[in-house]
Amino acid sequence: MSIYHWIITTDHIDGGRSKGIRGPRGSQATVEDITNQGQAFRMRDDDGELYYEGVYLGPDDESMFGPLDDFGTPNAGCTSIQFKNARGAWETL
Repeated sequence: MSIYHWIITTDHIDGGRSKGIRGPRGSQATVEDITNQGQAFRMRDDDGELYYEGVYLGPDDESMFGPLDDFGTPNAGCTSIQFKNARGAWETL
């Protein structure tokens, strides 16, 4: 079982739609658990173009790269992931 979970809430490549894609494979967390308890993130390409927004649920460690490694990079070539800090500003990991 995964120690982290994520869901894509907005797919900017597909016109801002949400496809409900979640991971990693084998994740047992519900959509409600992830969205209610998790942290907002977004993924960008190397030109800074916003591709995906989502919610991450898991430890505050290297697992936070999970959505990027599991989905953002292989699916669309995303190169960075950002999370909101305590002040509500986006911070790149």
